[in-house]
Amino acid sequence: MRIQELNGFYSQPLAKAYLSDFSEVSRFFTYDPRQIDGFAVRLKHLSAKKKGQLKFLAETLKHDNLQLGCGDQTLHNIGLLEKGLGVAVVTGQQPGILTGPLYTVYKAMGAIKLARELAAKLNYPVVPVFWIGADDHDFAEINHIFVPTAEGPQKITLTEKPAGRFSLGHVSVPQEVPLFLQQLEKLTPPIGWQQEGLVLLRETARQSANLAQWFGRLMTFLFKDDGLILMNPVLPPLRRLSAGLFYRAVKTAPEVDHLLQRTCQEVAAAGFSPQVQSEEDKLHLFIYIKGQRTALYLKKGQFTDREGVNTWEKEQLAQLSLSNPELFSPDVVLRPVVQEELLPVLAYVAGPGEISYFALLKNIFRHFGQEMPIVYPRPNITLVEPLVEKLLTKYQVPLQLLPVGLEGFIDAYVKRTDEVGIEEIFNDFRFVLREKQTNLVKEVASIDPELKGLGKENLRRLLRVVNSFEDKVKQRHRKNNEVAIRQLNKVNAMLHPLGQWQERVYNIFPYLMKYGPDLLKEIYHAIGLFDWKQKILFFD
Repeated sequence: MRIQELNGFYSQPLAKAYLSDFSEVSRFFTYDPRQIDGFAVRLKHLSAKKKGQLKFLAETLKHDNLQLGCGDQTLHNIGLLEKGLGVAVVTGQQPGILTGPLYTVYKAMGAIKLARELAAKLNYPVVPVFWIGADDHDFAEINHIFVPTAEGPQKITLTEKPAGRFSLGHVSVPQEVPLFLQQLEKLTPPIGWQQEGLVLLRETARQSANLAQWFGRLMTFLFKDDGLILMNPVLPPLRRLSAGLFYRAVKTAPEVDHLLQRTCQEVAAAGFSPQVQSEEDKLHLFIYIKGQRTALYLKKGQFTDREGVNTWEKEQLAQLSLSNPELFSPDVVLRPVVQEELLPVLAYVAGPGEISYFALLKNIFRHFGQEMPIVYPRPNITLVEPLVEKLLTKYQVPLQLLPVGLEGFIDAYVKRTDEVGIEEIFNDFRFVLREKQTNLVKEVASIDPELKGLGKENLRRLLRVVNSFEDKVKQRHRKNNEVAIRQLNKVNAMLHPLGQWQERVYNIFPYLMKYGPDLLKEIYHAIGLFDWKQKILFFD
């Protein structure tokens, strides 16, 4: 693969500042990810932490990862954690269908590569961990994929929606998966690794009890030789390890929410929009009631669920969190804190939205006696297939347009091929028409003053006719350029689909089916560390 680079492009202002001018946001973070010395300082901090629960954690990780089909390197890495001889580079994402958008895979690659690099630089074992966001209950966010096709992005959706707010780690693999995969087969060319890929997807779905497990099996397949540890927080043993933190969150409520509100105000005062809008009286924990996940609130000295149906006294809920921690689940604010409680997190590989989340959490980490880990921006990658590259070259499309899309370029291209000067001649005609009409009205107004109003209305009608004719002329001109427009729209759909970066829309499996699993190695080798540029990868 050949690589070209663009400067990192984040639309979120805070994440953009994090990359381009860290001093602007440094007060909200503990470490600057550019400073390698910070990793050594963080390692020293982790070395001083108690490691009492790592053995129990490792037993759970080993059992679960073996179920997912992990390789020897993953078991070796779990063993390092068990002995207290390693720290972790963590990343994570919700368990999207077929692993979800491309950036999920890129985050895992970033964690693996950063872990290897830091292990060499620090001369200390560093292992990659992927936190499966199986707590999440937003099925609509993960129930689909987009496939790149000649007609643009094609969406395939699982329509069997769970009847309630069930965590994805508790949702069975839908029975309609075979139909879903049939649609995928129709939308991908019958070449390369297509059939092998479909067999993998069918078999892993059949073997999996829930969506998180299916996701885990696929991620294990993709990174089996890379030592990636998959971690599913909804597993009861991991909930038990989180019980103490749940207890402290309840006992000290509403302190977490007050800290969040205060930091939101500070972030807003610095000129940024907080990623989380603090919801008054929120505990930042969920509770499972009849299997469904519902938010907890503190109102008038009592805890209540979102609907206000169930209530608890503080001590009652605190004791419940200790005796039945599997009933509790953190929200987006407390998830990184739970992660820090369970793992020795050297760094977290984060997307732009997560960077903005972390900016709100420094004081919340401190509240629980923790320190915010190093927040390391994830890789940003765009894949350019051979046909798309030919069209980029043919039409001399600047790669700098990728962040904003090619709509403006297409309009400019059509305008450049306009040898007649359609807009200019119609503008000239309208100017002359207005001038002639104005002079005509002046000449006849002496006959009847009301003719002035009739003249203005007549001019409006004439201009509507002229404008309509201009639109038709432009349509004919665009029709003469329809091949170029169609080809440029195809480029735009492949590289900037639905007005977004490619990595936020398309799924990895259509590419793997076409080019084979070795594509993953080529993408991995293209990832740079500590430069955070957008990598444009051209297929050889």
